[in-house]
Amino acid sequence: MCIFAPMKRVCLYIIILYSVLLVVGCSDNSGPTIPEPQPGPEPRAEAERTVIVYMVADNSPYLPAPQDTTEMMRGKEQIPEDVNFIIYLDDKNLRPAIYELSAKKGMQLWKRYDEEQGSTNASVMLSVLREIEHYFPARHYGITFWSHATGWAPERKKVRQKTFGKDEDFGTTPATGKIEMEIPDMRDALASLPRFDYIFFDACFMQCIEVAYELRGVTDWMIGSPAEIPGPGAPYDKIIGAMCKGDATGIVRGYADGYPGTYNRYTYPGVLLSCIDCTKLEPLAIETGKLLRPFYEDRTEPSTSGFQFYSTTINKYTYCFDMRTTMCRLLSEEDYAAWQVLFDQAVPLYTVSDTHVWFANTISPAYARNGVAQLADPECYGGVSMFVPMSDYDSYGWNEDFQKTAWYAATGWSATGW
Repeated sequence: MCIFAPMKRVCLYIIILYSVLLVVGCSDNSGPTIPEPQPGPEPRAEAERTVIVYMVADNSPYLPAPQDTTEMMRGKEQIPEDVNFIIYLDDKNLRPAIYELSAKKGMQLWKRYDEEQGSTNASVMLSVLREIEHYFPARHYGITFWSHATGWAPERKKVRQKTFGKDEDFGTTPATGKIEMEIPDMRDALASLPRFDYIFFDACFMQCIEVAYELRGVTDWMIGSPAEIPGPGAPYDKIIGAMCKGDATGIVRGYADGYPGTYNRYTYPGVLLSCIDCTKLEPLAIETGKLLRPFYEDRTEPSTSGFQFYSTTINKYTYCFDMRTTMCRLLSEEDYAAWQVLFDQAVPLYTVSDTHVWFANTISPAYARNGVAQLADPECYGGVSMFVPMSDYDSYGWNEDFQKTAWYAATGWSATGW
């Protein structure tokens, strides 16, 4: 999520958080009473699906955690009896906690941790998810990762990179010395758990082919945006039913239906979204590499004119070029048609508002007006970003980092010299 959007003030944030998330009993002037969690001594009976929302909000008062949990409460009637809906919330004002949401009982505190913990640390994430898996077993699992994010590129000292999440109050994690989580670390943590039906990133810039390919071994579907998402994020009351069904296309359509929309007196014009079938990525990687390599061999650098970028602030992010638009610009009509068959199999749904605009604060005023950007070529838009190496990235280390990705190896970029 993006920190630039106007949000609720800190005081309102605290009030709503207490009123929505906590089971509050009668109290005096000392404040609301927080009941101690009472998880049962035995795991629940196996459910059809356990839905997990992993919220890393211990970083900024501007993230709309209370708004989104309120939306989940509004949509609770869509949760079937045979589905566990579990929320892990690491909030700036309270210690991390696990909540259970159900149609009958609403939001209930299941466990509050005794101490702060680094929720972007792979060991902590694995511990939390293993506990949820143990006490809420199911035949199927889906997970939402909710926070700030910047895509695949790892954090570097020269740039203000977030990758996924940001846990400021905990400080740097002992294992990595960072407060962000890098994608290989996330992959390794999730690899020790049952395979997910879907991973849904309610976070900026995460719908890139590099992330999807890195996570292809731990999930069937990946859902998210290749660009910035609106400050309020997903309209959970519109998608909670699809989340409970494991319906990736339903999550995308419900999210898209929430925009354009007005939140806290600010109108968000649109959102870019797609879903990726990770089981179809291998053929796409092979064909993409075969077709791209001739344009980049010997460190050739084709013009990026006409490429659709999702950021121009390369001291913080890469340009995040739209994958489909990039291939459309480079390839012959025949090669592009053949490649698009594989792309459409792997990316069966990509959406944008009817006006072809989206919320964008990392695009320079030359290409965006008042935080609103417009697609240069809606016909070639594909809803998934792709890194393309170029000399502009050398001083930031992006080209070097790209060489460490699984996508780089699978597509054979090394043969180009980049």
